[in-house]
Amino acid sequence: MDPETMVHENCTNPATHQQYSWTLGDKLKKTAKSELREDASLRTQSLEQMREWIAKSTHIKKCRTDALFLLRFLRTKKYSIPQACAMLEKYLMIRQTNPAWFQRLDIEDPELEAIIDGGYIVPLPERDDHGRQVILSVAGNLDLTRVSSALLARVHILVQEVLADDEQSQICGYTHCFDERDLSMKLMGLWSLVDIKKAADCIQNGVPSRINSFNMIGLPSTAATLLEFCVSLLSDKLRKRFNLFRTIDDFATKTNRKILPKEYGGVVPMADMIAQFKERCRAKRAQLLAMDELYIELSKAPGHCADSCRRDLEAGMIGSFRKLEVD
Repeated sequence: MDPETMVHENCTNPATHQQYSWTLGDKLKKTAKSELREDASLRTQSLEQMREWIAKSTHIKKCRTDALFLLRFLRTKKYSIPQACAMLEKYLMIRQTNPAWFQRLDIEDPELEAIIDGGYIVPLPERDDHGRQVILSVAGNLDLTRVSSALLARVHILVQEVLADDEQSQICGYTHCFDERDLSMKLMGLWSLVDIKKAADCIQNGVPSRINSFNMIGLPSTAATLLEFCVSLLSDKLRKRFNLFRTIDDFATKTNRKILPKEYGGVVPMADMIAQFKERCRAKRAQLLAMDELYIELSKAPGHCADSCRRDLEAGMIGSFRKLEVD
């Protein structure tokens, strides 16, 4: 495991961090600038300010403070320091209060591995025409006798965490595709209203990810009410990113079909895509297990991180970059 990405005690000397190096090329540099306001100066200042905020926040006991981790939050929030800090605090809190969802993200766990092997969820190896990471989920590939809502949430979080440090995905975002043609009442019944509300809160407030679209394929009419309820829990911005497609062919007209699994008219068989993703999981295994050490003292968490961070910035208590624009 890269020492830079280890979880460690609260960072009291941000200057010891390795210097960030851009490796993504000019095209993505332009995308980052136009969509996120990101340039070298803003990135450097923002990383320093987030590290200083973490060091100042005595309730944050153990955290990653490497650039790839902090850039998850900065890029999701388009370099609003208060909002990025608030999301980081929320992320630490939901991880700690929902261990059944967020901990033991281990590809060698037989239950998780069985779901991945079955083809329920797989990130596609090739990106779409906008450079986005595409994640395909297939309801019909689940063995419903062996799963629970907590286990399904954990496998989704596993996928998210394996992909989260990829910088192109941080910049260009994600497209989620759900093949719901075989969605059953039994599968829908696994999720309680509490589970659904918790998942919506995680998506919106706690898990850093630039989700560009949710594509629902072949959703049965019996699931329309559930979908309507789920979407109602999301912000207007995310609601507008839901797309319904009657068939795979309808969906294929909106994407590059070649990147889809061979079973969907693409080139690469699903089994090969699964094998490639499992290799990524194994390469990240030590890092993912170390993330279980993240720790925030919940009783001392202020709960108003964005406001307190903004006040500190304005007062000059974090860094010396008071002219840095925040949204």
